[in-house]
Amino acid sequence: MRSADLIEGFQGVAFGIVDGVITILGVVIGIATATQNSGAVLIAGLVAGLANAFGNSFGFYASELAERAEHMQENQHVSSMTETRRGTLLAFAHSIASTIVIVTPFTILGLRHAMIASLIVALALLFGVGAVVGRLSHASPWKFAIRYVLLGLAGATLSFMVGAVVGRVLTIGRLTF
Repeated sequence: MRSADLIEGFQGVAFGIVDGVITILGVVIGIATATQNSGAVLIAGLVAGLANAFGNSFGFYASELAERAEHMQENQHVSSMTETRRGTLLAFAHSIASTIVIVTPFTILGLRHAMIASLIVALALLFGVGAVVGRLSHASPWKFAIRYVLLGLAGATLSFMVGAVVGRVLTIGRLTF
């Protein structure tokens, strides 16, 4: 496989993992904080994960088609439709895989431990993808890895805060789950 093919394929993988991890980590942290209910976390995580995977794949596909059109107009290298479809499928598959990895701790651990385990796994995934993106970009793998981890932490922190506020509002209004 050519180096350019590897990079083309990795775009879908990176897109699916990064968006999947950040989105689903935010959902599970927010729902867990708001409801303190693992069942609600599982339902919300799986539903959001599937919706996110479809959104990721459609967004990736549309973006790749737009990029192809731009490259055609500028007489640059144009990705084949096979590469575009492969990247789209990889984005979908890795969004689903990210969902499964982030949600699984809630099936086997208590709520607090599941939140911590999901966070650790998510940050490890983001670190790994960031390092690969840095290497493929001929930049510092460490800088990219740390940047991706910080983005994941920011998303998780924001989701935790929103979940805490929503949880208080639901409890105050007697709409507890």
